Amino acid sequence: MHLDIIATAQLNDEEAGALRALHAAVYTPTPRAEKTNMRREWALPQWSIMIRGVDGQLVSHVGVVTRLCLCDDKETLIGGIGGVKTHPSQRGKGYAGAGLRRAIEFLQGEMAVDMSLLFCGPQMRRYYRRFGFTSFVGDLLVRQDREKTLFPRDEVMVMPVMKPLPQCAVLDLCGLPW
Repeated sequence: MHLDIIATAQLNDEEAGALRALHAAVYTPTPRAEKTNMRREWALPQWSIMIRGVDGQLVSHVGVVTRLCLCDDKETLIGGIGGVKTHPSQRGKGYAGAGLRRAIEFLQGEMAVDMSLLFCGPQMRRYYRRFGFTSFVGDLLVRQDREKTLFPRDEVMVMPVMKPLPQCAVLDLCGLPW
């Protein structure tokens, strides 16, 4: 296994193509999403942790974002983790876990963020708890269609990084979710 952290804007054509192919393999269109118009707009990662298998092929990815957000109107530097994906044929081999551990090290070391935040469905909560994430209990505001909107609380997890977790009644991401 080989891990690289690359500024997403600096991905070369081969890396960008491999990431698009991985995304297509992981996120196949579903009729349910098309029917209900449950499309959300997501922020692109600033950094991409690219995880390659022994054959050099891209098998997993973890996206990282940093942003100043507002915790009850107080600026808080948050490190976001998003776009976690592993090729279906490579799951269960520890690739995403290695990428998550590297993302947490990066956010703690190079980025020195106050806390980390990620979004996930209920079926993934147990997995992320193994890395130290807990459920967020406040209200989370994100931008969608250029307006502030409340994000479903049951899809948000947080983890302290450089400081204890702030107890925010309202956390405003001041932008798109990641």
